[in-house]
Amino acid sequence: MMSEWLKELVALSIAGSAVLLLSILITYITKSSLAARWHYWNRKISLFFFLMPISLILSLYTFFKDQPFDMSIGSQLEVHQLTLSLPFVQILFAIWITGVIMKSGWALYTYSKIKKEMTASIYTMPKNHEIQQLITRNMKIPTTIQLAFDKKNRSPVLFGIRKPTIIIPLYKIPDDELAMIIKHEMTHFKKKDLWVRRTMLIATIIHWYNPLIYLLQKEIYTWSELSCDEDVVMEMAHNERKKYGETILNMMGRANKQSNSYFMGSFFSTNQISLKRRLMKMLKVKKMSKMAMAISFITILGIGSIGLGGAIFAKQFTPPVSEELDENYVATASISGEEPTEAEGGFSELISVKLSDEPRFPKEDWKKILKQIENGEVILEEE
Repeated sequence: MMSEWLKELVALSIAGSAVLLLSILITYITKSSLAARWHYWNRKISLFFFLMPISLILSLYTFFKDQPFDMSIGSQLEVHQLTLSLPFVQILFAIWITGVIMKSGWALYTYSKIKKEMTASIYTMPKNHEIQQLITRNMKIPTTIQLAFDKKNRSPVLFGIRKPTIIIPLYKIPDDELAMIIKHEMTHFKKKDLWVRRTMLIATIIHWYNPLIYLLQKEIYTWSELSCDEDVVMEMAHNERKKYGETILNMMGRANKQSNSYFMGSFFSTNQISLKRRLMKMLKVKKMSKMAMAISFITILGIGSIGLGGAIFAKQFTPPVSEELDENYVATASISGEEPTEAEGGFSELISVKLSDEPRFPKEDWKKILKQIENGEVILEEE
């Protein structure tokens, strides 16, 4: 049980981290030549590998193979690997579960606090708002999203998964700006970005010890906003894009409060993304060529393959946990002075012996151990 928990956690963490670092490297190399949607997908692939249990991946692999997955190499190498003591792994588990509980408690407290503040400061608008109905029809969104005013004049935000609500400031907003705000938030809804951020929160709870998970959290937030801007302005003319940028500036200037939360909702304007970067990217948005799309698709497959390979490698070579520490281990026997006895199935759990250990074993048992040394199952150490 402890051994499997440790292997799964290490495999998930290494696979997700490897994909994230590779994605950031590709982003740095390609600069702005690839669409924001492409970079957003790469970050979501990293999130996938942080959460997808490697055992499930292996089971899917064996399902499509005629022969079971060959673990013989790993089994042979395990003979030469060090093992982790059960008490040590139990301490690690206790530390990890404590962090999970504390992180979960903090997230629940923060969510409840902000939700309470929002509920107390908003009131809903009529459901037949003409701008909302027009955009809903144009974007082919079947779900009715509620509109609400915020008396505290926070930046416009899409809030809630079960009952999505677009919350806008109470002050008068010109109709053209309001249309852009609603389209932006509905684009987030259509792309299921709130679900992605909620999933990201779960990943930060599980991998709270890994500093790269917080980098991924920031990357997910940044590229979800840039990707949303990209989708909103894709069909706009240059002057309309400038108007969209002005709307963002107006919201930042007039909003009384910005969000510091990565999982509360999707805010229209935020200080967490470089404004210059956001405005420049939306002005340069263009459709990807077929060649660029093909290269992007192949690259994503390559990144996914690296993540899968990293997960398998990490799980295979994570040191196993010694579920029981007894006299079968020579090191334990040497310290305690007890005579090692043969376990059920032979001395298969021995890692190494010395010739000077011969007096500790009955004659017949020593012959079996010598046979295991010849077969490479037990290591003969120098004196």
